[in-house]
Amino acid sequence: MDLKKLLPCGKVIVFRKGEIVKHQDDPIEDVLILLEGTLKTEHVSENGKTLEIDEIKPVQIIASGFIFSSEPRFPVNVVAGENSKILSIPKEVFLDLLMKDRELLLFFLKDVSEHFRVVSEKLFFLTTKTLREKLMNFLVRHMNEKRELTLPVTLEELSRLFGCARPALSRVFQELEREGYIEKHGRRIKVLKNPFEHDRI
Repeated sequence: MDLKKLLPCGKVIVFRKGEIVKHQDDPIEDVLILLEGTLKTEHVSENGKTLEIDEIKPVQIIASGFIFSSEPRFPVNVVAGENSKILSIPKEVFLDLLMKDRELLLFFLKDVSEHFRVVSEKLFFLTTKTLREKLMNFLVRHMNEKRELTLPVTLEELSRLFGCARPALSRVFQELEREGYIEKHGRRIKVLKNPFEHDRI
């Protein structure tokens, strides 16, 4: 998606690493599109516990699934993971553009769909009991007919998805390999035993 044509429709805002872009429950008044850098989204519970939900990379729309909802508010805190540039476009202007530009409309719909895919996957792993179960389930879901896969994300990103520390995830990988469940060569993995078909881990 070429966003150059959108630049005259809004303004570019620069955020420094660690700076809050939006707070949880802030009203969504503009469409925010990440042009450069990375953003982190964090959910803060009533007891003050913070859970990192996702990492946003260019070119993505922030909270795209909530922009035109009946209560358009940011569901999470949005924090700059590094120095970042964001294009801010008024919602009414963006809506007019969607009505006129099929490519932009498809870009928006894909962004919304991807957002809910990530959230649903995150909820699934949060409700799975152990880290071993989360990891094996992830590997089984992503392996091909030969029981092989290449990790689509880094260990850092995978640990965020599972809501755990990276060292803990590395230890589980080592345990599964030592116990004969997987073979691992960098990001390439072969599932030797599927515990969901036979026994439990």
